[in-house]
Amino acid sequence: MSQAETTTDLRFDAPGPGCWKLDAVHFPRPVTRYWAETHPAPFRRGFADFTRFYGMLIDTLDTAYPNGFSYTMMRPAAPEDIPARLQRAEEVFEGKLWREQLREWDETVKPASVAAHRAIQSVDPDALDDEDLGDYLARCHEHHAAMITSTCASLRRR
Repeated sequence: MSQAETTTDLRFDAPGPGCWKLDAVHFPRPVTRYWAETHPAPFRRGFADFTRFYGMLIDTLDTAYPNGFSYTMMRPAAPEDIPARLQRAEEVFEGKLWREQLREWDETVKPASVAAHRAIQSVDPDALDDEDLGDYLARCHEHHAAMITSTCASLRRR
């Protein structure tokens, strides 16, 4: 197959039903396969935690990467969740809860994240045999996914 055939055979269909938007601001170029496979689920979980905490009427953002290009779609909160979300938004503003979240970020979440990063970085991959290297890479991947979730959820903390 020639380069021209490969290029013209690419399809850029929406990732699924609904209103998907190309995110050329955060991702002006195609992402890696690793990112496309790793990012969507933890981002969805973290963003949903963020919107729920603040009582937003958005449930979450879905992300997908057809041919490496980033697309997003907003998911509204379920109608039955709206009263509780509006109540939560009122509590957030009345209690200025973002201040507590910032303190939690500064005193707990960020230091724990930095410690986890340093623990991973302290390993010398060249010193590992194949099995241990595989385990280490799996640990790195799990940590990366956890940091995506934590970072999205902690948007509420900053």
